[in-house]
Amino acid sequence: MFSTAYRGQGMLRHNKSLWRRMFISCLLIAGLAPAYAADAPVSDSVDDLDPGYIPSQENPVIRTMPSADPLAQSPSDPAAGATAVPAAAAVKHSREMIARELPAGISPHYLNELATLYAVRNNAPMWPDREAVRHFQQQIAEVSLSGVQPQFLAWTQWLTRPDVSAMGRDIILSDAMMGYLQFVTGVGQRGEQWLYGDRSYKLSSPPVIDIQRWQQAVDGGNLAAFIRLLEPQHPQYAKMHQALKTMLTDITPWPQLNGKESLRPGQLSDDIPALREILKRSGMLNGQTPTPLPTADSVPADPRTPPPVTESQQSVMVGPAADSLTPSASTADPVVVATVDVQDKVYTAELVEAVKRFQTWQGLGADGIIGRQTRNWLNVPPQTRVTLLALNIQRLRLLNNQGNTGILVNIPNYSLVYYHEGNEILSSKVIVGRPSRKTPLMRSALSNVVLNPPWNVPTSLVRNDIVPKAMRDPSYLVRNDFTVLSGWSNDAQVIDPYSINWNMVSPAHFPYRLRQAPGPKSALGRYKFNMPSSDAIYLHDTPNHNLFNNDMRALSSGCVRVNKAADLANMLLQDAGWGNARISGVLKEGNTTFVPIRHRIPVNLFYLTAWVADDGKPQFRTDIYNYDSTVKKGAEGLPQAQRLLQ
Repeated sequence: MFSTAYRGQGMLRHNKSLWRRMFISCLLIAGLAPAYAADAPVSDSVDDLDPGYIPSQENPVIRTMPSADPLAQSPSDPAAGATAVPAAAAVKHSREMIARELPAGISPHYLNELATLYAVRNNAPMWPDREAVRHFQQQIAEVSLSGVQPQFLAWTQWLTRPDVSAMGRDIILSDAMMGYLQFVTGVGQRGEQWLYGDRSYKLSSPPVIDIQRWQQAVDGGNLAAFIRLLEPQHPQYAKMHQALKTMLTDITPWPQLNGKESLRPGQLSDDIPALREILKRSGMLNGQTPTPLPTADSVPADPRTPPPVTESQQSVMVGPAADSLTPSASTADPVVVATVDVQDKVYTAELVEAVKRFQTWQGLGADGIIGRQTRNWLNVPPQTRVTLLALNIQRLRLLNNQGNTGILVNIPNYSLVYYHEGNEILSSKVIVGRPSRKTPLMRSALSNVVLNPPWNVPTSLVRNDIVPKAMRDPSYLVRNDFTVLSGWSNDAQVIDPYSINWNMVSPAHFPYRLRQAPGPKSALGRYKFNMPSSDAIYLHDTPNHNLFNNDMRALSSGCVRVNKAADLANMLLQDAGWGNARISGVLKEGNTTFVPIRHRIPVNLFYLTAWVADDGKPQFRTDIYNYDSTVKKGAEGLPQAQRLLQ
């Protein structure tokens, strides 16, 4: 008797839940109930929807959520004929409820969608799970700090307003979920524009299928698990998330080094007290763990509110290259200036070693000399580093973490790592494109290795680099083993460079092709690693390995020069069945030889300026392409984000 009644109640609950999802689907697919427009005003935000939005076909939510689709139920299902309150009246009632529950100044971006969703639920809350709320608020706080879309800043501000009721907070969370679903499902296809541009992307409605799955999670009591699936599915995420929260606890004003000249070991400087505090709070003195040092005099009135980040501090992190980072000394923040003993102004050996650790932490040469680059990084406060971690957390969504074999090139870190079956087998310095000729973000796979490669010089390089030199001195082409060809066809004729009337050509009008012969002068060195690329980008060797000693190695015209190209080539060639003797013989003969790759080896050229190293310390790199500019907007929401991340 009891079991029969229990089964009947379960079927009733199942049918109600199923009807909800089917009704939501129909309304959303039909254009969010246009018939309701006569009964209620349309949100202004609808005009901002992006009609060209295409949801990602590889979003982790769709791959990992259950495959059951409520729209696939049989028409004979009893729930298919369920009826309810007239839709127009229900949606109108929900609009009135939303307007009543939200304080002045708060207007949901997705008002039409929310009215429909709440109408289906008889205006019941969607966020009763406190654990789900906590995780979701932390995720949207991270997006807010990244600065990629200002609406996330608005959502974090609304959620921290004391005059918002419990139901009002439920509505704001649902509004934010709509925007977050669009971000998570769209970033896979549009991430390069959304996460590496200087303009915010447009908000639009997320895919209907993901709204359905959100509602299914609410109905099934699985909202916390669903939200977990929305965070970046990468091992770095948990580490970066924790590092971000730790840095937010350092809320005391950050000292500034005001000196302009390089500081060398043993010298005196008024900046030494500030330097010592910076190194101590950064965890660099004696290699200890970074610890915030709040004091009774320096903590703001509201301990949850960090001090503002000045414009000069922000600009350090988002310049296009290290040699252009020239922030002025900060006058807004307190500086450690006091009457101290002369010995307290000495740049001691202890401080030098700490600065070397700091330089290594930032990817700089560890020489202990505090020049402009090191000083700029020392002046960066934790709050700015927090926004950089937040932006790079979102960039994790673009990294493929499913393969165990592949080549990863982190552009701003000037590094290449080759993984084979999950193990790192090669790590190498690289040279990447300079800011005017950026190395693109791309995913591809190696197709072949070329020994003794010739270099067919791209037209842009011919015009911008080589022709101006040849016009001044035609022997430049001969000295550097360049051949002038009549065109790009296979039967192109060789042209004597001395027969060209150089007064009749110009860089913009040079009707010839240039090819550099293999050999010690070849710009490609002895090895080239081909991969399909619409930008003609590849990995290659170089004859000038001295450049790998530079800290800043954004020097190429876009392709990636590999310091350990010979080691990489040997690994790939041996996998293809080549022995050392055969490799040496071909190199000695000088003949161009193409060797196909036997197994697929993915290549990922990506761009991370912040991550957490194996020792647990967050790493930061100079933003050589000025892709981090959005963090200036994200810094505006630090106080609210800090509260949500507690």
